[in-house]
Amino acid sequence: MKELLTRRNILIGAGGVVVLAAAAFEGRRLFRKRYAPSPYDDLLALLDDRDADAQIGEAVLADIDDFDANLVADEVREGIAKRPLAQVLIEDISEGRLLEAGGWVMPETLGFLCALAAKAAA
Repeated sequence: MKELLTRRNILIGAGGVVVLAAAAFEGRRLFRKRYAPSPYDDLLALLDDRDADAQIGEAVLADIDDFDANLVADEVREGIAKRPLAQVLIEDISEGRLLEAGGWVMPETLGFLCALAAKAAA
């Protein structure tokens, strides 16, 4: 009778598990939507749904006459300064830094990120 638990079978099984785990992990990155490169990609990576956020950004941009995307991106980068986005948004709310766009009130940083998404999509 042939032995099932040999060193070779264990190594082959473990290798298969590693390959499947790597495929599952990398598969999400491979199959997610791709966007044209923009100067704001480091900031836009913080957003969950860039297309929906760009729609919100259009409403933000409609209320701002002289939106300088490069200046805003630099200010947002400085404001975030390697902190979690959630922490920055909570600070915006607690300090009263809010925007109104399309009837929605949101933290200023989030509104600016959405506006940058809209600029990148244009």
